Amino acid sequence: MMATMSTVWDRTSAFVADHLAALAPIVVFGMFVPLALIGNLVAVMGAVGLTGGWVVGVVIVLLSLASNWGAIAVTALALDPAAGRSGAIHTTNHRFLPVVGVNVLALIALFVLFLPGMVGFSLSGIPVTQMTGEQPSLDAINGPMVLFATLYTLVLLPVLLWLVARLSVLNATMVAERRGPGVFGRSFALTRGTTLKIMGVLLLYLVVSQIAGLAARMVAGAVFGLLLGGVGPLSASAILTALVVAMVSTLFSVLAVVFLAKLYLALRDARAPILEAA
Repeated sequence: MMATMSTVWDRTSAFVADHLAALAPIVVFGMFVPLALIGNLVAVMGAVGLTGGWVVGVVIVLLSLASNWGAIAVTALALDPAAGRSGAIHTTNHRFLPVVGVNVLALIALFVLFLPGMVGFSLSGIPVTQMTGEQPSLDAINGPMVLFATLYTLVLLPVLLWLVARLSVLNATMVAERRGPGVFGRSFALTRGTTLKIMGVLLLYLVVSQIAGLAARMVAGAVFGLLLGGVGPLSASAILTALVVAMVSTLFSVLAVVFLAKLYLALRDARAPILEAA
């Protein structure tokens, strides 16, 4: 019998409550610290020049990999709580590169999907005039390209949400089953029949997390701005605001990672007899 989304959420909240001690070091050093540093570094990229921007960009990529390591470790712990934090770290160290490799393949596929729309917008005449700060003239706009790029993007968005739902247990499957590129087919097989439910959860998560992040940025920015003053990306108020936003982002990221790990377990247990029979 397929577990409901509410059951998976109950298992998620129970796991987080029962394993806070094991989760805390991984979450703080593997997720919060990289996200906090990324938030501050992104703010200074435009003020450090071209060479400095490249250096900052490389550091951001490395911090993103560190954040991914933390997310994989949380996934491993959620999949096998009995192994403890040391077991989760051991699993993560062995599965980190394969998981990153599979995610890179998914990102390349995503880029290919968006490429026609990007090309359409680049040929429409709009981006160049906006970058120069000038108002685009009607003669410079390629109407058919604008229409094509707009329609393509509108059609792609629900397709993209469907794909994300079908691949939602990709990382958990990689960690648990130690698969290669065949993990894509495995993820599709596991999520068959539950796609619409997963899409609904994803939409709800995106809305709530974005609203929470925006609210945290606005409230923290206003409070710290009034108390500490200062302007610029390296001011005390800006740094503290980035820390608050990183805390909120980390909280939602942990919940999402644990939820997807528990969802994988539920789908695997429910569909194992069906897949084995097939």
